Amino acid sequence: MTLHAETPARTRLATYSKNHCPQCGEWLLAPDWSEYFNERCVRHTWSCQACSYEFETAVFFAPREKIAA
Repeated sequence: MTLHAETPARTRLATYSKNHCPQCGEWLLAPDWSEYFNERCVRHTWSCQACSYEFETAVFFAPREKIAA
């Protein structure tokens, strides 16, 4: 068994470079609150510690594909 300490760039979290404050550009680690709105939507509230800006985002997921039984 081999320990793989280095994670290849292609397998890193895809949202790493996307969570920035729209006001000052500071990187944000995680939302303050996440809310399951419905089966296709999750809402997040964010606050920036650098500039105190607060905002909301929403993530919309594609509809589930029906699998024939």
